[in-house]
Amino acid sequence: MLDQNQITQDLITWMQEFVEKPNPALGNWAPCPYARKARIDNQIRIVFSEVDHLWQTVQDCLPGLDQQEVAVVCFDHTQIHHVLLETLVGKWNLGLMSQNYVILEDHPDNVETVNGVHMNFGKCGLLVLQKLDKLNRASDMLREKGYYDVWSPAELDQVVTWRYKSDSHNS
Repeated sequence: MLDQNQITQDLITWMQEFVEKPNPALGNWAPCPYARKARIDNQIRIVFSEVDHLWQTVQDCLPGLDQQEVAVVCFDHTQIHHVLLETLVGKWNLGLMSQNYVILEDHPDNVETVNGVHMNFGKCGLLVLQKLDKLNRASDMLREKGYYDVWSPAELDQVVTWRYKSDSHNS
């Protein structure tokens, strides 16, 4: 059982000290250049779920994305293997992307790096839910400004490129 208060505090601290901070290895960009504004504007909803109820929790969070930019579903990653999580999220995204939603997953045992920078939260699993068109527009703006210049093709494919394949909302 996750300590929800501690995880919430750790997540906010991680955002402030890592996600929002410019990093020399990332071309002096923050790992997520939009995170600070979303956090300050109270546009991030943090919820908790048991692994057995992840899909229901995702569905429950979707309507809220009309009012908030991001929903972050926190869960005990020790209750699900990272390969199974990746498979499930891939299946869920097939349906969600056609409805203009997307899930980005973060499992501590599936290490994600960009130009050598370890990007995972690490304290629990996360499902990050967003509107697909908004996320892709934000990615397009960052691409134009050089944000992805230090990313390898594999890193881009893992995090960004796949989201455009069935994005009928992208203009």
